[in-house]
Amino acid sequence: MAPRKKPAVVAEPASPQPAVQYLADPVTVAHSTPKTRDDIAIRDAVRARLAAIETAIVEFVTEKTVEGFTLAEIDQLYALELPLLFGYRVDGSRIRASYDAQIVERQA
Repeated sequence: MAPRKKPAVVAEPASPQPAVQYLADPVTVAHSTPKTRDDIAIRDAVRARLAAIETAIVEFVTEKTVEGFTLAEIDQLYALELPLLFGYRVDGSRIRASYDAQIVERQA
């Protein structure tokens, strides 16, 4: 009996990613009262990203105060950098947001 051949694996072409959409006013969107399910999902994604940024800020400030910095010193030495626009993709029924903040030292 002849050995069986392994079935050929057919590579499926990668589906293109959905286009990135942008919001210029994420804080306003976070406080809005949406009317559609899509708007609710976008608002919830914005709120989740802003909450993550807030948590990171609180952790950073806590860490610096433990190191002996006062709140005034932290405010003078560090700044928060945010992107100008809130980017997101609609992936099926999920909203994939990209809005990351960075805490940087202020330049003298």
